[in-house]
Amino acid sequence: MNSETILFQFQVGEYVMQKNLAGLSDAESLTPPQPGGNSLNWVVGHIVRARNQALTLLGETPLFNDHDFQVYGAQSFSPTGAISLSELQVRFLSLGSALSGALKLSTPATLEAVAPFSPTGNPNETVGSLLASIAFHEAYHLGQTGILRRMLGKPGAILAPGEEAP
Repeated sequence: MNSETILFQFQVGEYVMQKNLAGLSDAESLTPPQPGGNSLNWVVGHIVRARNQALTLLGETPLFNDHDFQVYGAQSFSPTGAISLSELQVRFLSLGSALSGALKLSTPATLEAVAPFSPTGNPNETVGSLLASIAFHEAYHLGQTGILRRMLGKPGAILAPGEEAP
């Protein structure tokens, strides 16, 4: 497992997140899609929560109290406990810096170490493979931010090469 590849995936995620959240309000982010699904605020909070927890895999202390992110777990979402979209963006970027620093300092031995858990039940899960899974998990949800952006009536933010914004 290569720390540079994992770091690159998280950096691409930051680009996508910033593009897809540009120009959206807190109120829009709390609007659930119809006929069902999670709001943009939940998706972003869920990603931030996962990044915060990922720091521990690299021996770092999470930047934020996990209790603040309880509404962003797999249970039903209540906007009452939601963190504002602008604050989630700040936390996302600060976690990106922290993950970047930790990944740059990681050694092959760190990434090859047995992971403390495996969401897929892989008995051979390593810290590196778990971080790769977290990066995939993030990418999955980042794709949702693009769809949710369009469902809110905003133009797509990730354009094909040569394509111009409307």
